[in-house]
Amino acid sequence: MTTLHVTLLGGIREIAAVPVPAAEAAHGTRPPRRFTLELRVPHERHAALDAELRAAAAPDGAYLQGTDAMWRVVEGWTVVANGPRTGIHRYQVEIEEVEDATRAAGGADGEGSSAEAGRLPAGESADAMQLKLAVLVLPVSDVDRAKSFYEAVGFRLDADHAVDASYRVVHMTPPGSACSILFGTGVTTAAPGSVRGLHLVVSDIERACRELHARGVVTGGVFHDTSGVFHRSTDVKRVEGPDPQRRDYHSYAEFSDPDGNEWVLQEVPARG
Repeated sequence: MTTLHVTLLGGIREIAAVPVPAAEAAHGTRPPRRFTLELRVPHERHAALDAELRAAAAPDGAYLQGTDAMWRVVEGWTVVANGPRTGIHRYQVEIEEVEDATRAAGGADGEGSSAEAGRLPAGESADAMQLKLAVLVLPVSDVDRAKSFYEAVGFRLDADHAVDASYRVVHMTPPGSACSILFGTGVTTAAPGSVRGLHLVVSDIERACRELHARGVVTGGVFHDTSGVFHRSTDVKRVEGPDPQRRDYHSYAEFSDPDGNEWVLQEVPARG
């Protein structure tokens, strides 16, 4: 038995986990880890847990976030004991480590090429250290205002923990992302609003802009860069409208949080 730290019901939970024997993997690769968990929740919170488990089991759902990995819920789980009479719902859930598909920009023709996250470079052993980007710290001046804004954008609230008036941590995750943001009080000395160029990948940039507008989030117009490689920090070579060929990585739109931290939507249809 081991212990996993997994975000559930808005907080990081320390959960006892029983390893499930892994199937054989291809030569030189490590099979995804599997564990069986036992979860206990009060009756009044079981519906929320059901929703999170369903999302983590769906093909396009939000995976469970751990401190060292993302986890999908293997389809189906068992309620061992439940009901208002006992006041506790006890679940047995099987989870599997997720290796998200990523795309790396910078092919010979400027196009991105698909690759599996965690794929090992030639000659590197399967047990080589991995460095997975997990959290970006944002400087904000008003924590509650920032929290409301990112909830409107659609970010999931993972944790909101205050030690005292001088130290508060808010942890949130964009839908479908393996990387989260963190902001609060006493977490950074950077000037509020000083972050630039954080990219969120979407499969349809015009639809994403419409959905954000419906949520009250103002975005700039969709644009592309005629250089054909990423986009410049100024308006030089910037042209209104999406890339005419709708190539991966070539269409953008920008928005900012209330402090001015800048985000860029980047269209990558192949990830949709």
